[in-house]
Amino acid sequence: MQRRNRILHKISTMLLLFGSLNLLSPGQPLSAAAEGSAGQAWRYSKQIVIPGQAAYYELYLDPEVYRGAVEDLRDLRIVDNTGKYVPFYRESGEERPQEHNITYSATLVHSVKKSGNTLFDYRVTPLAENTDIQGNRLEFKLPAEDFLLHVQLLGSYDGVVWEPVAKGDLYTVDGHEQNSIDLGSTYKFSYYRLVAEKNVADLHFPALTLQHSNRVIKAELFKQQQEAEYEIQEKDKRTEIIIHNDDRLRVSGLQLESSGSFTRRFELYDGEGRVIPVTGTGDLYRLDFKDTEIASTTIVPVKASSASMLRIVIHNQDDAPIALSGLKLEYLLDRIVFAADGAQPYRLLYGNAEAAAPQYDIVNFKNYIAGEDRPLARLGAAELQQVPEAALADTSWFQSRLGFNIVIIAVSLLLILFLARKLGRK
Repeated sequence: MQRRNRILHKISTMLLLFGSLNLLSPGQPLSAAAEGSAGQAWRYSKQIVIPGQAAYYELYLDPEVYRGAVEDLRDLRIVDNTGKYVPFYRESGEERPQEHNITYSATLVHSVKKSGNTLFDYRVTPLAENTDIQGNRLEFKLPAEDFLLHVQLLGSYDGVVWEPVAKGDLYTVDGHEQNSIDLGSTYKFSYYRLVAEKNVADLHFPALTLQHSNRVIKAELFKQQQEAEYEIQEKDKRTEIIIHNDDRLRVSGLQLESSGSFTRRFELYDGEGRVIPVTGTGDLYRLDFKDTEIASTTIVPVKASSASMLRIVIHNQDDAPIALSGLKLEYLLDRIVFAADGAQPYRLLYGNAEAAAPQYDIVNFKNYIAGEDRPLARLGAAELQQVPEAALADTSWFQSRLGFNIVIIAVSLLLILFLARKLGRK
């Protein structure tokens, strides 16, 4: 009797321990085999059209993918012609290297008036002896009064031979100012010349600093623009612009098209009424002058927003509403980089709320792959997977780790009861 109880106890303990370990183990994405059987659970697919032969390819997602995928894109998968899952990683236009800034001081060494223009020559002070000077942005100390000047920038290695670098505007108008010029590239000039055109007020610019930043505006590679769907409501001295983002695109900018001179304060909200932080001062302005205009009519969120609805609130006070003629929506696409190690054609799967984000080793080799040739692939038309939605609901729980654990524990309990009855009869 005691021997039978000991045997029964050992068997039940082992079975329950096995089931408990499976139940308590951390949840993970479905295995390749499980995903293969659950591949039908992806609602949409798109064929990936690739050019030529290469080890790696890259492609940009399109608005249809954002419309049908889970908001955080964890349900994206790439499969080859046999249904095998292909490793990939995703890149975002908002990813930037750690910002590194260097500031150089400069000394005004010469100024002269010539044909109505004023020329200011500056010598940049190197950080150390026998080191190169590198800069991609110039900042000036502005005069105290309001002004607007068109300027040209030239660079020189010796202060004798000058090369054109950039053009722009410097101004202080109604509390708005522009005190810097982006050079568009990194230069190693030791001297810079500012040409203040038509400087009839004899404005003086005594100080300059040269900036060098490694911040790369790589978002331009990911950026797209389209006409926004919106509606306007006027109430309580406010203009409210409701922007519809049904595709849940990652909105990185809202560009207002308008006419006339104005300056207004604004806020940006999502559809739930939460404030979306924006860059800049929170002002919109457009000021027309005889031969130019200065304007800041683009709203840029600090972080791209995928809210399905956005709301701009513009405070008019006692002024007439802004004459809005259009609104453009800027958004960032995600880029997928994948390894071509399967049978063509490849397909992109998406539209599965139950899917967990995949984890592939390829993400550890991003720096290496960045130097490889990566031809640009493109996505075909969206195709609806031919699986009834009810079938997905019936099978998804069983194909999950939780469903597997429930089955294991149930079988274990039945086996314990069976052994107990058999040993009891003996």
